[in-house]
Amino acid sequence: MSKADDNTVLQVNDLNVSFDTPDGRVDAVRGVNLHINRGECLGIVGESGSGKSQTFMTAMGLLANNGIATGDVLFHGKSILGMPVQQLNKIRGKYMTMIFQDPLTSLTPHMTVLDQMTEVLKLHTDVRGEDAARKSLEWLERVRISDAKQRLEQYPHELSGGMRQRVMIAMSMLCEPELLIADEPTTALDVTVQAEILDLMDELKKDSNTAIALITHDMGVVARMCDRIQVMKDGVYVEEGTADDIFYSPQHDYTKMLLDAMPRIDQPDKATNRKLKEYDEKGRDQEFLTVDDVRVEFDIKINEGWWPKRVPLKAVDGVTFTLRPGETLGIVGESGCGKSTLARAVLQLIPPTAGAVSWLGSPLSGLNRKELNKKRKDLQIVFQDPLASLDPRMTIADSIMEPLQTFRPDMSRKEMKAKVAKIMERVGLPQHMINRYPHELSGGQNQRVGIARAMIMEPKLVVCDEAVSALDVSIQAQIIELLMDLQEDFDLSLLFISHDLSVVREVSHRIMVLYLGRIVELADRHEIYKDPRHPYTKQLISAVPIPDPKLERSRKRIKLPGELPSPMDPTAKLRFMPSKIEANQLDYVPRLDEVKPGHYVAEHDELEKLIV
Repeated sequence: MSKADDNTVLQVNDLNVSFDTPDGRVDAVRGVNLHINRGECLGIVGESGSGKSQTFMTAMGLLANNGIATGDVLFHGKSILGMPVQQLNKIRGKYMTMIFQDPLTSLTPHMTVLDQMTEVLKLHTDVRGEDAARKSLEWLERVRISDAKQRLEQYPHELSGGMRQRVMIAMSMLCEPELLIADEPTTALDVTVQAEILDLMDELKKDSNTAIALITHDMGVVARMCDRIQVMKDGVYVEEGTADDIFYSPQHDYTKMLLDAMPRIDQPDKATNRKLKEYDEKGRDQEFLTVDDVRVEFDIKINEGWWPKRVPLKAVDGVTFTLRPGETLGIVGESGCGKSTLARAVLQLIPPTAGAVSWLGSPLSGLNRKELNKKRKDLQIVFQDPLASLDPRMTIADSIMEPLQTFRPDMSRKEMKAKVAKIMERVGLPQHMINRYPHELSGGQNQRVGIARAMIMEPKLVVCDEAVSALDVSIQAQIIELLMDLQEDFDLSLLFISHDLSVVREVSHRIMVLYLGRIVELADRHEIYKDPRHPYTKQLISAVPIPDPKLERSRKRIKLPGELPSPMDPTAKLRFMPSKIEANQLDYVPRLDEVKPGHYVAEHDELEKLIV
């Protein structure tokens, strides 16, 4: 590791951070030393609870009331640890900014996006009024928010998680800071938006000589962005070095584990080191789950002129597919493409506007609640955020038992408890946790609770909606392997929804790519990566970072011009057929053609025409 010099923007010397808790003292950071130079990106990697974020929260003067910090933090050689808030505020927000991991808790709920962005400019610059609004709009467009002008007038709760993260990033970059601390800045983002955000941060580093501290557990992002890397575990740095040192000759077992657990789009079965069991070919023609021309529309109110008007938003726009027994169908696409809405329509949690869903040869569409409940014991879902889907007032045992109480009232409580204990053991939850509440468990443990609750009825179909996206790589690998084991044990079929194409390739037999509610490509998991045909699929694959610095930095990404269209735009579905827009054939619907046996591709213009 090179030594700090006059170029050093931030220097941390022997930092220790501890917290007084009801369970005693917790040492979160222990004797940490680091520095970041101008124009340099330092990667801090490690799993949840390792102390990554706490190191920099302390440096920013955001230590909790029960925290104690010792050591020193220097910004341009000036000590800022313990500096009075009034003085620190002259540095924070202008010269030193932070992109927080959870934008919903970082944005003010009662202020519009415009008000929050212009507040930053008002506090730290002379930019006011229309100029401030113009600069705010410019940054929202740079972080690729669709309908950026409309978003300025919205409140945080009206935006998706990915959009809120982009607002947070735009706010952090408004003053073009000297030091940018990015705490998991792209975790909730689609791969294409992640690629754009990383490009923006890289531009800021090169053009403005900005120093960047990148806190993440995504080794692919680190491989692409970082000059130096520090690996953190249990509050201490266990290894540090250049990107090449860490990736090509790691010394510590923990570093090796992080690299081994990371799924790679170029190496399927990397994270679990086992091949996905092929589904039984005998079941290929069996009527299991059939989705036929399903459409889901929502009426959205927009303000135009004096009177608001309602326009239809086509969240799912004519999707047809089948699912076979024991098969996993991966569903990928960017935020707003209709992945989750489609899954909920399949399960009848959202009634489809049109189309039909058949389960084991009988229709699900149009059934009343009582009839649906009889089917639902075989149809389960694992949600993205287990804390939001678990009742905080119920123990995890009661949460897991709930489906039994609904569908198996004939069982005694003793029998139910025995079944709960058995499924807990199966998903890797220790028995001593049986009476704990969700807030007492880690994210990975809560996700296991969600999986146990979905599996306890031994269903035939489980929908996994971004079930591993927020987990550390080692926990993610464990959950993936758990799902594959359960699939074998229970002969499960899975709909696996994710924006992480590396994970999708690891677990899926076939992959379906959605774009604004329509299928643009559907093929076998190997075929779709070896021979992608649709420009959108090519763009998604090229944007996925690979945890190999030399390979990642030499790759060419496919960038399609223009902003991501709004689903409200009637011509959005023709983004890949500009020839039809030029010919004023705005009602044209691209065909889905079978280009090879089992490989379907939506009609599109040639990629070269799209890029030009």
